[in-house]
Amino acid sequence: MNTCSFTRLLAAGLLLATSACQKVIDLDLKAAAPRLMIEGNLADDGQPCTVLLSRSTTYTDTNTFPPVSGALVTLSDDAGGFETLAATRTPGRYQGRTLTGQPGRRYTLRVEVDGETYVATATLPVAVPLTGLRAEKSSFGGDNIQLIPEFQDPAGVRNFYLFRQYRNGRLNKTVFLQDDELTDGKANSRPLFARNADEADDILVGDSVRVDMQCVDAGVHGYLATLSQILQGGSSAAPANPTSNFSGHVLGYFSAHTLRRRSLVVPAL
Repeated sequence: MNTCSFTRLLAAGLLLATSACQKVIDLDLKAAAPRLMIEGNLADDGQPCTVLLSRSTTYTDTNTFPPVSGALVTLSDDAGGFETLAATRTPGRYQGRTLTGQPGRRYTLRVEVDGETYVATATLPVAVPLTGLRAEKSSFGGDNIQLIPEFQDPAGVRNFYLFRQYRNGRLNKTVFLQDDELTDGKANSRPLFARNADEADDILVGDSVRVDMQCVDAGVHGYLATLSQILQGGSSAAPANPTSNFSGHVLGYFSAHTLRRRSLVVPAL
């Protein structure tokens, strides 16, 4: 996942959420106080945990996110594992070395900044194999092409999915979310559909595309679903602030998830 760009989407969306949930219409958005932003990710791909720390800015300056240095970041699991994530050469980026993601294990991420402590927990789900990826013309007509990840949802198990889509190496900023509330135990046939999509993300014949599929826990899925609603602006009602799995008044989340990938070159359809 392109975590840096996703963090910026989080900040922009949450600044909108903060303003949208107020009942007073005449808001001074420029006066919004900076808030700590945390984005932690641990996958089952053998790579260590990475954490990005920064601060939000005012509503009118959402392209600048000062990184946060000097934090103490630790990761532990329910099997007795523990490590301190080291600051990298990239300001605001912290990375582990020894703990890796294991299905069914519960992880706790702890961040200490400026005398405050923020804690989040997440359980890494069992992986669902991504068995294929296909492209087909949109059912809405026209020349639009959509990607369909192919996988078999396990019966009797509650599953939550997050997809990221790349076209010719460019990450689509849309967060594609699915769950199995209505499709438990069934083969997936749902395309990755984005409302208000950027034309630069339109898929064409001959494009090289990739889809990353993550199995995430319920808390992270709920957080991202609310965030996605805010970013898409699909409701006239004021959306609720996404509930972070971190304690304290921060933006962001900690996700322990599976990661599977598939690529293809889009054929003539």
